[in-house]
Amino acid sequence: MLLQGFANRQERADLNSTNLSDIALNRIHDAIYLVDSQLRIKYVNDKACQLMGYSRKEFSQLQFSTLDRELRDIDVVALWWKLSVRPEGITFTSHHTCRDDELIPVEVSSSSYITEGEPHILCVVHDVRELRRKEHQQRLREKQMNTVVENSPDLISRFDLNMRCVYANPAVQSWFGRSERELQQWQLTESVPLGDVGLNFFKLMSKTLVDEQGAESELTLERHGKKRVLHVRCVPEYNLQGKIVSVLAVGRDITRVRQTEDELRAAHQQLRELTRNQEMAREVERKQLARDIHDELGQHLTSLRTGLSLLSMRADEGSTVVQTQLEGLMNLVDSTIQVVRDVSTRLRPNVLNLGLIPALEWLRDQFMKNGGCRCILIAPDEHTVQLDEASLTAAFRVVQESLTNAARHASASNIYIFVKPQPDALVIEVVDNGKGFQVNRVQKNAFGLQGIQERGRMLNGDATITSAPGKGTRIKLTFPLSAPHNSQTEKR
Repeated sequence: MLLQGFANRQERADLNSTNLSDIALNRIHDAIYLVDSQLRIKYVNDKACQLMGYSRKEFSQLQFSTLDRELRDIDVVALWWKLSVRPEGITFTSHHTCRDDELIPVEVSSSSYITEGEPHILCVVHDVRELRRKEHQQRLREKQMNTVVENSPDLISRFDLNMRCVYANPAVQSWFGRSERELQQWQLTESVPLGDVGLNFFKLMSKTLVDEQGAESELTLERHGKKRVLHVRCVPEYNLQGKIVSVLAVGRDITRVRQTEDELRAAHQQLRELTRNQEMAREVERKQLARDIHDELGQHLTSLRTGLSLLSMRADEGSTVVQTQLEGLMNLVDSTIQVVRDVSTRLRPNVLNLGLIPALEWLRDQFMKNGGCRCILIAPDEHTVQLDEASLTAAFRVVQESLTNAARHASASNIYIFVKPQPDALVIEVVDNGKGFQVNRVQKNAFGLQGIQERGRMLNGDATITSAPGKGTRIKLTFPLSAPHNSQTEKR
């Protein structure tokens, strides 16, 4: 032992002498006392001097009972000595009085030590003030946490490794209408046959225990005759050795949140239905107006031009003034007829009556004719794609708006239009090699892109816009070939 060198020294009374054992003992962070049967202190290390405030010389004049006041009782001394001389010794907590009368909480490990045939007690004294402070802080935090848990509206419970409830806060007790004692006797495995809720919760707990990671899910159950939705999260709890010892389950009633989401989705759906109906009604009006302009006004203008032509042929060849006026009127009528055709085409191109592919071919030609960049259409045979009126018009408008945006903003040199029929859907892509843009930074008043996406939803499909600065833009429209909602709306 480290004290053996001290015991064999010739100058045993000199507590201030230094040897190897003394150096080693002074490096220990705990205070060390060597006490004889008369409770006289025979040796202390430097840590004891620092802890208690006495010098080694002063220690040599003290009784151990001066430090530990409980040892002033003869019966306590006898019991302490008896327990300390056992092979395993004794460890206990006490309070030692330092020089300024401050009581220091300590943990003392006492064991027997024989030197020169006389029994001594070696005391290793550990200052536990910091430990007590941490324990106090821990108890304070636990108290604060318990206050939060006890008053939380969330359902909080703890289960051991056998899935038996060991704690349930008042919210759980109120929710299930059971006392804390009843809930603590409840074992989760007993509730599994009760229905899907118990089974799903059992699976959630099992996943947490197996993976030793948090798991969450939503559970739907009946309470007071009403459907309630709980968001439940299970997290593992570990001991100081890092082993899982329990599972904490936290449930939050999100019924109102889900109801609000359902109401919001229903409102959005109603708005989409309203937008769809308005758009379809507007397309019908455009179609009828284009037909009226083309058929009625166009016929009148054509008849007027025919009449003017006949008058021109009958006019006196010598009447130059009349001939000039007639030619001017015919030119004016020709210009008016062209304006009527242009207005009618902008409202609704007649080529739409021929189908999607011819309409896109016409749109491509018009785009390049009006000064657009090179536009290439890659599509199957026109008879391959057959769409109802509403789907045809919506798909055409998406491509038309895409080309318009590209002409205005993209500064592209090439634009490709891909039409890809699939077994149960149609995919249309408009791809340009322009300057591109950041999709998430589009101005809120840029309704062209929003209109493209909304038309995709109107078709029960999806319109996605992919772009990045310097990498061009891709607009992809995907929608089912069967669109029952469109045909039904047409019949109204």
